[in-house]
Amino acid sequence: MTTWKSFGHRGDVLEELIIFTNEQYRKRNLGRIDKVPTPVTVTQIDNQGRITKAFFEKKGTVDFNGLIQGIGVYFDAKETEKKSLPLANIHKHQIDYMVDMDKQNGLAFILAHFKYYNEYYLIPLEVLLHYYNNSLKGGRKSIPYKALNKDFLIVKSPNGVLDYLPVLNIYLNYKKNKKFKNL
Repeated sequence: MTTWKSFGHRGDVLEELIIFTNEQYRKRNLGRIDKVPTPVTVTQIDNQGRITKAFFEKKGTVDFNGLIQGIGVYFDAKETEKKSLPLANIHKHQIDYMVDMDKQNGLAFILAHFKYYNEYYLIPLEVLLHYYNNSLKGGRKSIPYKALNKDFLIVKSPNGVLDYLPVLNIYLNYKKNKKFKNL
């Protein structure tokens, strides 16, 4: 089985930033989060050994998963040039997977880079589901930047770490205190 880093290499810079951050967390024994490879079957290779045809063996789940301080963490990395995150960038099978992980008391979310604002956000599953379910009823097909809660803004440190752990703790507190009821 071969693995493909990501579909169309979208979000590679963000993924590399998250991988670097996760390595720092692991070195400090704060947690273990790994990039989930997508299984690919290679069907054709050219004369120079480059893959020219391949197909995905099955639908992927999310980009990253692991444990932080004993809590299961499952998330997808998304980037957008727009002032909103298009829901078309998030597939139903990914949402279903995140819902399943949430039911098992894991934390599931989108880690999004809004390039227009050069800001990073943790978008909780509850927020994602609110916009996704509304889109199925004819509502907007994206999560607007202006609707994001600044509590979930992730700060990139000068040493290049996208330090999402403090925001993950805020998310955990929101869940414990049932602050998503009003969505």
